[in-house]
Amino acid sequence: MSGASSYLLADGTAELERLRLQARVWEPAAEAMFDQIGIQPGWSCVDLGCAGMGVLGPLSRRVGSHGRVVGVENDVKQLAAARDYVRENQLTNVEIVEQDAYRTSLTCGSFDLTHVRFVFAPVGQEDALLRKMLDLTRPGGVVAIQEPDASSWNCYPARSEWARLKDAILAAFAAAGGDFNAGQRTFAMLRRAGLEDVQIRAAVFALQAPHPYRRLPIQLAMSLHRRIVGAGILSESALDEAMVGCEQIAGDPNTTVMSFIVTQVWGRKAAANRNGAQRG
Repeated sequence: MSGASSYLLADGTAELERLRLQARVWEPAAEAMFDQIGIQPGWSCVDLGCAGMGVLGPLSRRVGSHGRVVGVENDVKQLAAARDYVRENQLTNVEIVEQDAYRTSLTCGSFDLTHVRFVFAPVGQEDALLRKMLDLTRPGGVVAIQEPDASSWNCYPARSEWARLKDAILAAFAAAGGDFNAGQRTFAMLRRAGLEDVQIRAAVFALQAPHPYRRLPIQLAMSLHRRIVGAGILSESALDEAMVGCEQIAGDPNTTVMSFIVTQVWGRKAAANRNGAQRG
């Protein structure tokens, strides 16, 4: 994941599998957003912090043989997974580059679409990331952000173990400088940055057993284990108890689980005027 030096989630096989599942779960929502943006054949698109899959497939299909997609990633295992994904799916218009999203050397102003998903939330440094996204986008091009909002991330009937683990995850994000609710701010962020025609849509899923994404709190808690316990957010025994309870919730067909909201926002970078200067 880009910004690896400050990325708060643990690396390894479990995190790779979680990110693959995440990409599959949210791909229909990404497809709907890209439909609204109106990505055209021949576009150049970049997915910053693409991990092992990101939105490379949907972008590849839309830009076609005359377009190009660049996936940016700097975690060694995620890079290998992304390259395997591109090769296995024969995405010949996709290139994976080993760079940090915050300090990429890609040519400024060269992309019709610059996209990130779930990078603001764990890493933070949002001013630097948005500035890089704007730099990479050509005048008239689109900046698109997908980030989480935990408002809907609940189970019904309510269980104390779920609430305890959710609160611990959000606290661990905050303690490391991230914000699991980053999706609540992205619309205003793009408007303040001067983008034009800023749009917003939201996606959320009701997850019935045995959907594997019902286990997301457990997966995140495992990845954040050292941070949760080390920061005193929960003791080892309290964390274990909450995770056991959430395993029971995940497997209970009578319990409804709602995903968090994915807030999708996008806007156009001001086009150049006749003198070549950018408006705004």
